[in-house]
Amino acid sequence: MRTAAAVRRLAFRGAMLASRARFWRPLARHAERPAEAQAAVLTRILARNQATEFGVAHRFASVSTPDQFRAHVPLQQYESLRAYVERQRLTGAPALTAEAPIFYAQTSGSTGAPKYIPVTATTLKLHREEQALFTYLQYRARPEAFAGTAWGIMGAAVEGRLDSGHAVGSVSGYLYESLPTALRSRFVVPPAVSSIEDYQTKYLVILRLALASADITYLGSPNPSTFVRLLDLLNERRDDLACSLETGSLAPLGGPGGLDALDRGLWAELAARITKQRARAAQLRTSKRLTYADLWPGIRLLTTWTGGSCGVALDALRRVLPRDCSVMELGYQATEVRGTLALECEAAGGIPPLHHHYFEFVPQDRWEADQPSYLGLADLEPGQRYYVVITTAAGLYRYVMNDIIEVTGRFRNTPLLRFVQKGRGVTSLTGEKLYESQAIEAVQAAAHALGVEVSFFLLVADHAVSGYHLYVETGPGLPGTSPPAPTALAATMDGRLTELNIEYRSKRASARLAPLAVSRLRAGSAEAYKASCVQQGQREGQFKPRVLQYRKDLAWPVERYVID
Repeated sequence: MRTAAAVRRLAFRGAMLASRARFWRPLARHAERPAEAQAAVLTRILARNQATEFGVAHRFASVSTPDQFRAHVPLQQYESLRAYVERQRLTGAPALTAEAPIFYAQTSGSTGAPKYIPVTATTLKLHREEQALFTYLQYRARPEAFAGTAWGIMGAAVEGRLDSGHAVGSVSGYLYESLPTALRSRFVVPPAVSSIEDYQTKYLVILRLALASADITYLGSPNPSTFVRLLDLLNERRDDLACSLETGSLAPLGGPGGLDALDRGLWAELAARITKQRARAAQLRTSKRLTYADLWPGIRLLTTWTGGSCGVALDALRRVLPRDCSVMELGYQATEVRGTLALECEAAGGIPPLHHHYFEFVPQDRWEADQPSYLGLADLEPGQRYYVVITTAAGLYRYVMNDIIEVTGRFRNTPLLRFVQKGRGVTSLTGEKLYESQAIEAVQAAAHALGVEVSFFLLVADHAVSGYHLYVETGPGLPGTSPPAPTALAATMDGRLTELNIEYRSKRASARLAPLAVSRLRAGSAEAYKASCVQQGQREGQFKPRVLQYRKDLAWPVERYVID
């Protein structure tokens, strides 16, 4: 047994040495000359796609410099690309890319309609290379984290089908399925578990699978709030989990809409992993609140997002991890692009894969003043913040991410970047990416449904409670009606937001996002808010209230105006 384990460790070390030579050393060489690497990426992307509808319309064939690229191609958002995406998806015509997408990754859109991000064979290859590179960097940072099993939270490779027959799935699921068998066997939770629709059941199954492996040395999830929620659920349902461990059955975890809804294929996959674990069950039968340190003392590395709104959840998670567990930033990463790769544990920033994607940056103050000036990667200054524009092999050309990053240092001649927060008009506490337009539509829908006139509102994203608080000033309403109770308004608006934003819906369903809270404001609050903003420097003639913002950014003392 020990010999087999030693052979596996030796094979894994060999794979990591191969990754260093194949992926890390080339990136390190590119980091010496970032401007050259970026120019080569842009040339390659445009050359491959110059005969597409988008490429012809924007004269890719005549572009030879970044300045010409900016002159020919205006800034794009998903809505300006949606028609191209849909035409290629439905007809197969090379609208955005010469290479046909093999599947689509789904995320929320600003209009409520989901965004379908194309994933071609080339972009999937780049994802695989980036994942292999990041695995090497993690191994280099904490090799002991790869001695045991891994508890990763990932999406399913195929989550559904579009009307065109294309699969909708997660890149992480596809990457998992492409891993060598030896690497896949380390993960205690297969990605198919992500297909369980009932979040309570899904999380209980995840916990049951993790509890069966006492030798977990690695944790990974994009958002640390997932592991915070899992631990809360473990303590809430420890008796049921202990019973499942004792009997070797999932039955104690069942409930309405839960285990009965699992398909046969998943049942078969789970059956091989669910065995009797009486000693493990005894560990759960204790009066104290259990932690990850209690149950998995060998955890040595947590890979997750550490910046932006994830910091609050991460602080809570650190307190229940083993003391010797390091944290490594997952990196600036979105459905559209992987923007950075962390080089060390506890590092604030990471290196962009500058040989895979083309990046442009606009200083934050210039962007927010609507006077953008575009910089290349080599032009960025330490300590400064920028908005990000990307161009990728998947057909996202000069695509505005609406993300703010900060330069934290340099590796050789390439800036190291960290994600700070979403930009104007978007908030995200736990990955829901709620847009101001969605907040406005939800308030209007709730007001119409309840027969109330809303004269002013603020929707505040609160890190402290991982939830949203609606502050609303209402008018007289319809004749013969009285203002609705805050609970009714909260329920109606919350329901509308779940309809408009698929990620808000999933975060609410999994309890990672708290229920919406509502407080009514006294008459005259709108004018008081406007006066405060003007006093702080906004022009009265151009005043537009920021109706969606973070609690930490709200300078106006809203609680003084609350009446209930």
